[in-house]
Amino acid sequence: MRCMVTGQFAVGKSTLVKLLVGDVIPEGRHPTDGISLLEGRCGLDVQTREWILINPGSYNAMDVVYNKVLMTSRDEKGTNSSEKLDQHQASDISPAGSKDDNMGNPGVLQQSQAMALPLPSHTSDTISNQPPSAIPLSPETSSSVPLSRQQLKQKMKAKMTIDEIRRKMEKVLKSGKYKMKVGRLIFWDFGGQYVYYTTHQTFMTYRALFLVVFDGSKGLHEQVPDVLCFPGQHMTPTPAVFLQHWVNCILTYCKAVYTGIPKILFVATHKDKVTTEDIETRRAELYNGVEELFKDHEGREHLVIDNQIFVNATDNTDPEIDVLKKAITDLTFQHPCWGEEMPNASVPLELEIANLVAKGKQVLSLREVEELNSISKVSVLSNEELRDFLKFHHSLGKIIYIDTPQLRSYVIISPLLLVEVMRSFVTDIAFWPKKGLIRNTFERMSASGIIQRKDLYLIWEQKHFNKISPYKEFIFDMLIHLDILSEQRRYDVTTGSRLPVENFFVPCMLTQRNDTRFMTHECTPEKAISLAFVFKGTIIPPALPNRLISACLSMWTVKTYEEKQLLFSGFVGLSFDKAHDIVVCVEGNKILLYIVHETSNGLIVPDIATGIKECLFTTLERISEFYKSTVHVSSSSQKLPFHIEYACSRLECHTTEEAALTTDEWICDRHKIVHTKEKWNIWNQDQGKEECEINCQGLQEDALNQIPSDIELQRFSSRCDETTIRELAIHLGMTLHEWEKLRSDYEFVDIVKYRVLVTWREKYSGRFSSIAKALQDMDLTTHTLCQVKRIRKGHCVINEEYMDLIPTDEILDKLAHVIGVVSFQLGIELGLPITSIDIIQYNNGRDLVGQCKDILFQWREDQRIRPTIRVLVQALVNVDRGAKCLEEIIKAVGVKKYTQHEEVEEEKEGKVKTLMKKLNPFQKKK
Repeated sequence: MRCMVTGQFAVGKSTLVKLLVGDVIPEGRHPTDGISLLEGRCGLDVQTREWILINPGSYNAMDVVYNKVLMTSRDEKGTNSSEKLDQHQASDISPAGSKDDNMGNPGVLQQSQAMALPLPSHTSDTISNQPPSAIPLSPETSSSVPLSRQQLKQKMKAKMTIDEIRRKMEKVLKSGKYKMKVGRLIFWDFGGQYVYYTTHQTFMTYRALFLVVFDGSKGLHEQVPDVLCFPGQHMTPTPAVFLQHWVNCILTYCKAVYTGIPKILFVATHKDKVTTEDIETRRAELYNGVEELFKDHEGREHLVIDNQIFVNATDNTDPEIDVLKKAITDLTFQHPCWGEEMPNASVPLELEIANLVAKGKQVLSLREVEELNSISKVSVLSNEELRDFLKFHHSLGKIIYIDTPQLRSYVIISPLLLVEVMRSFVTDIAFWPKKGLIRNTFERMSASGIIQRKDLYLIWEQKHFNKISPYKEFIFDMLIHLDILSEQRRYDVTTGSRLPVENFFVPCMLTQRNDTRFMTHECTPEKAISLAFVFKGTIIPPALPNRLISACLSMWTVKTYEEKQLLFSGFVGLSFDKAHDIVVCVEGNKILLYIVHETSNGLIVPDIATGIKECLFTTLERISEFYKSTVHVSSSSQKLPFHIEYACSRLECHTTEEAALTTDEWICDRHKIVHTKEKWNIWNQDQGKEECEINCQGLQEDALNQIPSDIELQRFSSRCDETTIRELAIHLGMTLHEWEKLRSDYEFVDIVKYRVLVTWREKYSGRFSSIAKALQDMDLTTHTLCQVKRIRKGHCVINEEYMDLIPTDEILDKLAHVIGVVSFQLGIELGLPITSIDIIQYNNGRDLVGQCKDILFQWREDQRIRPTIRVLVQALVNVDRGAKCLEEIIKAVGVKKYTQHEEVEEEKEGKVKTLMKKLNPFQKKK
């Protein structure tokens, strides 16, 4: 059984663990770097329940497997080979788990001890003469069209014959050790510093018993000094806050399998700092406080509080240590995973793996595992059984095997390797080198949250991490899968090719708070709107917002403000387009979303707000499903662990989405401002519907007072016919002569419609209000102006994974041939200035393909907003060209994948020329 010891830093967790396993109790404080694992040091007699200390010198990882075989009480011949374990035995290493962790069960036995995570020792052993990188891997084919067993056997010789296994088992029998039937306890001592919180998710499992340790000499609401609190936690850090944090993390990261499991036992320490006569009074105060803290918590059935354990962890004669041991023993025997039936047919493969681990091997390729399985003289698992074996032993925590295309080629047979990997760069400042390049790396990472690939390689070149190097690419993919690292993607602006990833975001190492003026000077009630994703409980486990921030970084570009990137602990600012920014930050149990317009929140495009909200909701939904909090196991409706609340006009008060959409009016508590139901429409646009809603009140005053942009005039003019625009221009003050001149100067009427509105805007500093009044005078609906602020929803079947890539030269070249006469409108939609389009048209004359090509290439060079295929698709839809042409091109030529950086070609001739006065690019030839 795994016993996971958690809690605030400096409360005596490590000292307590050493006392429980009979180790020497250290003097002074020695902080834990990441996770410390103590295995094979103590156990429980399964018959007498006696706590037994084990001599570490006599520990042999393979004996665990032998004892498992010897303890079987069933004959495997009598069982059905197609039988499966209950689906409830799902993967429990939450972030790495697979939904299908069933194990083929040709024979079962009673397991009364936790399957061990053997400590590496001695030197590395190899299975075949080839290095891991040289072994051909075929994860897809190996499961469906494997090599024949004879072919695999020719590669290897069995390391353990059936006679050797039998002899070793007989040796254990003769030793008499099996009579004791000791179930081993494995203690996981979790470091309590903030930087480790995100990495802990990888190892927490419902198959464990949890201890939450706190300092009993301090009050639960006494401020903890010198602590960097959790992201977004602006409350005073106290022991109570840490207790809530750990309980919420445990119940979030452990998958829901058994009701009320895992159990969480509270243990108070530092009894020696309380006077003898005050101990009982302090005990009552502490546990009454804990009871009050969690009395309404949804996970109350998981909590073990009644024992009221209060120990002196430095005194092995303290009677309450025996009380603690008894509590651990009772909870262990009550755990449904203690004594569960386990598959027996895989024992030979288990022995081979345990033998390699004992010799220092930590990672095997999938091909090597297949070879190990094939050489067995006792039992060879089928391909399906082998996959089930890997998934099931992953769920036990014995190995790490993640069945995804990027990761299924390797198996980590010693999970301690992953502990070492994370500890190599996710570590507290107390463990940083005192000086040198690596110290500089940690300082930069703490300030920016960014680490470069070359810096990680440098860290892994250190002697105590050198076993990581042969598998560094696999390890990178693993860390990205677990969201410990997030890729900082870059693209070649000329070719659109994805460049090698050099920078990685490490959210848990980013400790700097937002110290810019952005929230006070830009994200103001006048410019922003906001909503909150509100989680149950008082504290959000750090892995959730860190994963969300990582996802945001893959979708949008980090905004730079006052020469600083808006990327901080629990906070990220992003650029959506040239007018809209996004802020995601954590405060307490809320993840706040702000959408900020550069001038006024009345100009925020509803479709953009709706799209961002839906995007983040879907992402959080996926992340929450990833963890499947155990506190919701009894919920038949499978409700999400969060709900949405809308912010008031001052961005401070909140009301639930359900109440906001079903109540005609809401008055916020603090400011007493009345908000009507229509205020929330901006978050809930029907993006497939181009017409306004029945209750649409038209553009708000801020929008009416705005001078239309080039894009807005282009969208408006494209929705009106020639006659309407001509009459509108006259109502706006333009003369019929001015219209006729433009009509004679330009060949295409769509350009004339747009140009006449641009001329009016420049001549009269025209505003939307003037257009609205003119439309009313013409007895036309003003809701046409609403559509200018809408984003058209078009049908597109381009693979989603391609949408955020930059289109290559080949794609743009082919697209230029099919755009046709809408090149001018497309240039406007893509954000090019009119003067730039005029230059392009002048340089290319009547060469439409040349015009289109220059427009597309110049757009791609704009560094303010990343020029992706998604942006191009939306622009094509907005000019009524549709994305079908782009879909066909991508289907034909593909999207250029990862390539090395290419030298930028010389600038095309004629791209930079002075615009001639009164240039008429589409003037008719006479």
